[in-house]
Amino acid sequence: MIKVCLNPMERTLYRLFLFHPEGIRADDLVLHWKELCQIYAKESCFDEPSLREDKLESLCAESKTVFYATVSRIKRKFVAAVGPWWASAYYIRNEGGVYKTSASLLK
Repeated sequence: MIKVCLNPMERTLYRLFLFHPEGIRADDLVLHWKELCQIYAKESCFDEPSLREDKLESLCAESKTVFYATVSRIKRKFVAAVGPWWASAYYIRNEGGVYKTSASLLK
């Protein structure tokens, strides 16, 4: 067992994609707002809902800068933990505009 150390925002985003193996378009991330809030409430150290929402707003922002950076950090952390060959089965990838991971909680 290898532990990949993700920060709360990374764990939140990764868990969202685990629950949606069909994938999510980056522009549609905001459509999963309620689910993101529920996941982040469990992962975050922030007790104040407004602080959690501020962090999630940056993730769902129109520019997608934080989203792309978070996806990239997740990939780097998986590669560092298990190597590029094994990591490719777990990180979030862009497949024709839809972001998904082949790892799934449903398997």
